[in-house]
Amino acid sequence: MANTSSDSHSILQKLINNLSSDLRQLSTETKKKYPPIKEAAEACNMKLREYSTMKDNLSIVMRDASVDLLQPFVLGCDTKQVKIVQLCLTSIQKLLQHHIVNQASAAIIVNVLSALCELQTEELKILQTVLLLVNTTSVVVHSTLATLFVITFRLCFSKDPTIVNTSTAAVRQLVTAVYDRVIEEDAQNIPAGDQVTQDSDLSKPQQQQLSSNIDSLRPYARDAYLLFQDLCYLINGDQPIWLIGLTEITRTLILELIETILTHYASIFHCHNEFRYLLKERVSPLVIKLFSPGSKHSNSSSGQNSNTTYDSAYFPLIARLLRVVCILIRFYFTLLITECEIFLSLLIKLLEPDKPVWQRSLAIECIHKIIIHQNLIKLFCLSYDMQPHSSKILRDLTNAISSYVQSYFNSAAISSNSTTTSGQTNTTNVAISDKKSSSASTTSKLDSTSTYSSNVSNGTGGSSNTILFAYRNLLVPQYVTYTQGQAKAVYVENWEKFDCPLIPDSYGIVVAYACMLELVRAVQSIIEGTGMRGDSIAGTQLRTSVQLRPLESLTENEKHECIEVVNCTWSSVLVTFTLLYDVCYDDTSCELLLRGFQTYISLCGMLGMNVQRDAFVTCLCKTALPPQYNIHLLGKQQNNEQQQQQQSLLQKLTTRSSVDSSTGGDYERQQVVIVGTPLPLLNSSPAMNQTAVMLTSKNIHCMRTLLSVAHCYGSILGTSWHLILTTLQHLVWIIGFKPSTGGTLKHVGTLANTDATPMTNSAAVVTTAAMADLPILSSMLSRLFESSVYLDDVALHHLIDALIRLSIESMEVAIIVREPSLFAIAKILETGRANLNRIDVWWKPISSHLLDVCQHTNPRMREWGTEAITLLVRNALEYKYEQNLFDNERLLHMIIISLHELSLIQHFDVRQKQLEATLSILTNNGPTLQTGWPIILNIIGSITREHNDSLIRQAQQCLQLVVTDFLSTIPICYLGILIKVVAKFGFQEQDLNIALSAIGLLWNMTDYLFRMKEQEHQLKNVNDYLDPNEIYDNLTAIEELWMILYRKLSELTIDQRPAIRKSASSTLFTMITSHGQLLSTGAWSILIWQVLFPLFEQVEQFFYTASKEREQLQQQQLSKSSGGQEILMHHSRDTPEKQWAETYVMILAGVTRTVQVKKDFLAKLDDFPRVWNVLLTNIEKSALAKNPEIALAALKSFNDLVNVPTTPSSSPSTKKILTPRDQQLWQQAWQVWLNIGNGCSRCPPERIIIIDRYDSNIPSQNFLTFYIDIFPNLISHIWSSDFILNDKHFEQFSIIIERVLAVPIHSDMALFLIPTDVNLTLLQESAYKAMEFVCKNLKLELTKSANPSALLPIVFKRLLVLVLYAINPPIFDCTEQIKKITTNKQQQNGKGNDSSVNFVPFGEKILRMTISLYEDVTDNPAVIENGTLQTIIQTLQIPLSMKYNCPSSSTWKLAIECFFRALKVGLIVARKHRNAFESMWTELAKTFDDFLFSKSVPPTDIAIEELQRDEAIDCQAIELIRDDILPYANVLPEPFITKILNILNRGSIYSCATDNFIDIDSARRLREEFSKICFETLLKYSFINEPSSTNENVVITRLALSSMLNRCKEILQKYAHDERLHGKCPLPRPRTAEMISVLKALGTLIGALKRAPKDSVDINIWHQLIALYPCLVECTTSPSQQICNAIKDTLHQYFSLLTPPPSIR
Repeated sequence: MANTSSDSHSILQKLINNLSSDLRQLSTETKKKYPPIKEAAEACNMKLREYSTMKDNLSIVMRDASVDLLQPFVLGCDTKQVKIVQLCLTSIQKLLQHHIVNQASAAIIVNVLSALCELQTEELKILQTVLLLVNTTSVVVHSTLATLFVITFRLCFSKDPTIVNTSTAAVRQLVTAVYDRVIEEDAQNIPAGDQVTQDSDLSKPQQQQLSSNIDSLRPYARDAYLLFQDLCYLINGDQPIWLIGLTEITRTLILELIETILTHYASIFHCHNEFRYLLKERVSPLVIKLFSPGSKHSNSSSGQNSNTTYDSAYFPLIARLLRVVCILIRFYFTLLITECEIFLSLLIKLLEPDKPVWQRSLAIECIHKIIIHQNLIKLFCLSYDMQPHSSKILRDLTNAISSYVQSYFNSAAISSNSTTTSGQTNTTNVAISDKKSSSASTTSKLDSTSTYSSNVSNGTGGSSNTILFAYRNLLVPQYVTYTQGQAKAVYVENWEKFDCPLIPDSYGIVVAYACMLELVRAVQSIIEGTGMRGDSIAGTQLRTSVQLRPLESLTENEKHECIEVVNCTWSSVLVTFTLLYDVCYDDTSCELLLRGFQTYISLCGMLGMNVQRDAFVTCLCKTALPPQYNIHLLGKQQNNEQQQQQQSLLQKLTTRSSVDSSTGGDYERQQVVIVGTPLPLLNSSPAMNQTAVMLTSKNIHCMRTLLSVAHCYGSILGTSWHLILTTLQHLVWIIGFKPSTGGTLKHVGTLANTDATPMTNSAAVVTTAAMADLPILSSMLSRLFESSVYLDDVALHHLIDALIRLSIESMEVAIIVREPSLFAIAKILETGRANLNRIDVWWKPISSHLLDVCQHTNPRMREWGTEAITLLVRNALEYKYEQNLFDNERLLHMIIISLHELSLIQHFDVRQKQLEATLSILTNNGPTLQTGWPIILNIIGSITREHNDSLIRQAQQCLQLVVTDFLSTIPICYLGILIKVVAKFGFQEQDLNIALSAIGLLWNMTDYLFRMKEQEHQLKNVNDYLDPNEIYDNLTAIEELWMILYRKLSELTIDQRPAIRKSASSTLFTMITSHGQLLSTGAWSILIWQVLFPLFEQVEQFFYTASKEREQLQQQQLSKSSGGQEILMHHSRDTPEKQWAETYVMILAGVTRTVQVKKDFLAKLDDFPRVWNVLLTNIEKSALAKNPEIALAALKSFNDLVNVPTTPSSSPSTKKILTPRDQQLWQQAWQVWLNIGNGCSRCPPERIIIIDRYDSNIPSQNFLTFYIDIFPNLISHIWSSDFILNDKHFEQFSIIIERVLAVPIHSDMALFLIPTDVNLTLLQESAYKAMEFVCKNLKLELTKSANPSALLPIVFKRLLVLVLYAINPPIFDCTEQIKKITTNKQQQNGKGNDSSVNFVPFGEKILRMTISLYEDVTDNPAVIENGTLQTIIQTLQIPLSMKYNCPSSSTWKLAIECFFRALKVGLIVARKHRNAFESMWTELAKTFDDFLFSKSVPPTDIAIEELQRDEAIDCQAIELIRDDILPYANVLPEPFITKILNILNRGSIYSCATDNFIDIDSARRLREEFSKICFETLLKYSFINEPSSTNENVVITRLALSSMLNRCKEILQKYAHDERLHGKCPLPRPRTAEMISVLKALGTLIGALKRAPKDSVDINIWHQLIALYPCLVECTTSPSQQICNAIKDTLHQYFSLLTPPPSIR
């Protein structure tokens, strides 16, 4: 504060100094002529010196003394001397500048100024002083102030223009200063709250209380009131009340002052009733009165500018009046509602066509200034249009603007029609050349246009070369540049214009265009300002549904107000914008117009004004289409909700557009950027579809706007979506956009190097100018539907409904055209993908429609429908929802079920895409499908016979992926469905490999089910997904799954394809064997009775009904299922019967193996005996089947059934004790074995044996072999319990063995089955093993018990029967005619025996086994009592007697060997049990005799060594007699001994008949060693005179020797006699051999006698021996050297006899 006061004090000191200087100067100037002035100046100077010494309150002191300070200067002004006056006024101004003035001094100054003004002296100084008086101080009030105004107004009429301009400006400053004081005064005295309450909106009673009483006004307000009142009086021609003395002033200045006051000080008028009174009672009537002279121009032409003197005088007044009107409307509407109605009506009237152009232009500018104030539009509507019995000002105002624009172009059309060929022009318009003029003429038009519009361009700085609108012969340049929210009134705001300017008609069109744009902006602000405006969503042009639909936040009155505002303006805006866009030539203007469309569409949509919204959308859509294109589209797209007025309006606009399009000028012609063909419609002709249509840049621009509308205001479009989408579809078709992956549109047309021309094909031709727009349009189209994510549910449904309707229309057209429009389907796809977050809102309508599309007959339509639905399903499953989709069962099923419904469609392309989608879903979402698995599995399993190979393969890929990768992720309760689906692939017949792999997948599932045992608790609801016939009582869930698996495999086992049957049956039984332990007894019962046995019956039925002929058709089917290549099939599988036989075999084997492996478990079943019985019955029936494969398999199955694995040391006798039930079961098995044996070994019913390989009616050797092999496994089960106790069983067994061995072999197998001399056939080997098994176990039984076994004799009996097969092969028992049909040439030319099989090895092996058994059981009572040894001897007698006549020499050799072995042990027992063996001895002697002296002769080709070995065997027999019989002769029967000795005697002198002797020339020798041993044996027991020897033995020996010697004598004598008779002819060789034999025997006898013990030889023997000597001498004459040598040797033996023994001496 100290600094401030010091500064002001220094300033005042300077002022004092300046004033002192001025006073001194004044004193100097006036000291001669005006001494009083000099004195006053000096006195004043003295005071100033006094004041200069003051330190405080200097300014106050000086202000109080201002009258005195002014005294010298006032006196100086009175001198009227210019220099003095200038000096004084300057000093006065200094005082005023430093506020050294009070009210009294101010009055003095004003009087001085008034006097000077009268003198017209120093007028500029006066004006400067006036301004200082008012601006620097506030002491000039009331009359003083009025005097100042009078002074200033008078100066306005000075002759000096500078003074005039300065005074005019001073007047304005004075007025401003006066009203500024009022503002300050009000601010100081009126609280803020009062000011607010008085600011506006007085009620009608308050308005009626307005009066002219100014007593209540404060001083400054009173001055302002009086000033304004006098201005009104003055302009009205009345005398002023306050400005006394003012007699002259211009109306224009007064209007300008009033305008200034009203413009800048509206708050004063709103705060003070007295001022409001002035407005209503003074200003409003004044304005109305001043407008009245305008009626004089009612007859003026609208096409001419009035250049009369009156127009020039009237123009500035009207311009200023219009400005005042604008101000009154803008700032005082609430105070002057009624008056403003009049003002607005006057403005509307000024726009009428009959008014002069300048008036219409001024009016439109004024309207523009009003419209930019958006609140006024709402007030107009509220105050007038919404009031009953009131003018519809807003409606009329917008209609007037619209009519103004239309009248201009209508007049242009009329003038164009009336223009002559000479090219006459209008006086107000530039000359327009012919519309076909070149670009050069166009330039001249612009130049000519600039001549009459230069004043406009100069005033605004705009360029007239820019053409906004062009219509026919009219061009509308851009006189002013449109700026939003600003009104550039070129003529109304130009205060310098006092002459009526030359205004072109087109200028008003530009302003009217701006008015309409501002109107749209104002309406938008009004509506959105009520709460509908909101922030945009980040990154988009969209607003949220809450921001676009806040109708709930509005009261009914607010909503009604908004609707009424739109109702008052929409039709005018629609008509005007449509018209202007059609003629618009400027891109920026086009953009603004299209934004206007966009704005109204949004506003109407938000307010629910569907009719108005659809009207704008319709016009916008038609503008986007080519002119001729949309005529037919209009009628088609009209909505029933639209009013008749709108329909007429739109029809009018369309008609005008179509007519104008053919008559446009050069400027109207837009650049054609795309040429295409129209979209085919249902009722369009082919010729129409081929007509080329052209899109201009404006069409493309409008299309972008249409996309923007849909993009930004989709939530309020409602039913308009259909029209928008229809238009877009047509445009997309014309442009040549085609859908690509995901629904995005891409251009497929061609690029034109030149201007577009009519097309000759369906591809669109795009110019270079439009190529850059195509990606943008494609992107906008995609973003439009992607942004649908921001729509609310209702709006989204409108969009989807429109797309579906559009798609249905395309489907109808697609029936008759080859290439349909896919726009709707592609955008349905995009919309769905964008709104996956609320999929439950739209899924059902879209999926339902797309399913209909997928059934369409048009391939392209069907392809895209399938693409859309599958892609939506895939994207829906991959989308990340707030709640996990796979936890939302309802939503998940809703999605996937749509994919499943594609299965009902039979088109292969649809099914292919369905499976591709399924594979993708499995790949991406397989682990998380959860409850969606049943539907996915049903999709995979929806295969039919009609599907081709590729579909089957695709489905199989999906299934393979499920089973291999996702089996563990599938909920266990759905496994039943999976099993059935996998089985379906096994049933399909298109691809054999897939069917086989499906069976493999079933096997994989069995392993998984096996591991799922511990998770069985999760299977509680498995029955919910099974058919009723698949549900069993008392089964667990896991068992039901197993049953499904088994049942499906059993069904596959009866498939018509052999490979499938084979694989399925193998898998089925492997599965049962591996995992059957998981099943309970109840499950096993179901498995056996409802799966396995029915399966066997079915296969059996198929086998017996199958064809036996090879069918070509079946071969073709197999080829087809194998990939189209012919299969070379083995002859064993070349008929259906053989193929079914293979299946039969597998089933039988599988069932049998199942029962065998699980027998211990199955035995727990109550009906197991029945199971066992049925199985055995089937085995028996199968074994006796004619098909050898089945029969053999049945035996294998039987063997598997009875073959119980045992430890190596176990035997039938060591097995556990069987229960009666088990004994019964095995008895049944034994009986089946017997039945099979009896059945296969009997003669065929036809009594004809067919041994052909393929048609044989007797079993094969392999079959019989396997049959016999079963016996050991089977008999082990009943051995101890039944078999060993019942000889009947063995009897049956042995008989079957014998019969089986007799069965003939097949012709082609004979060479392979005939055994060698040492090897057995497989059948013989099996028979041998069977017998060996019995013998072996029988011996084991005997070792455990000493009791006689009744089975032993029978066993030996049956074994010995088999032994004889080595001699006599068995004969097949077929008593009637036997016919062998052979195909083997070797057999036809070979043996004639019934059997070509060699049984020698078999018989020999049986013989060894028999003797071995006998050796082990020799002392068994049963063996002894039943004469087993005798039976053996009798059996062996046959081969021994046959000897060399046996089929094989090994037979008799083995027989004699076994004979020796049997006797070795048997004779010992026989001697002990002589009574049991009485009948045996005779047979034994006979056997010895038959063997040693067999009637058979050795073969002629036998080797000497072989004969020697055979002789050695004979010697062994003699040795056995010598060692084991003769020593016990005393206990043996005498007849037997006698026979034995005879045998020895006979052997000792053995001679053969002539025919039997060996040819000596062939180096054959007689049995010398045999004879020798016989003699030695005889001599051993003949010459031993032991004490123990009985007389009976001695007599027998002597008789034997005597008989032998007599026989030798006879032979010698006879030989000598015969030799003499033959003379020189030798005797036959046999005689010679016999002779030699006798001679050797004698030599041997003599030698034996010599070696015999002393006195052991009877004397008579010696005498008989000596008596032979002469006979020997007789034979010495034999010519045979051999005989001579033999006689010589014999005679040498007699040497010892020439001396008598000592005893004789």
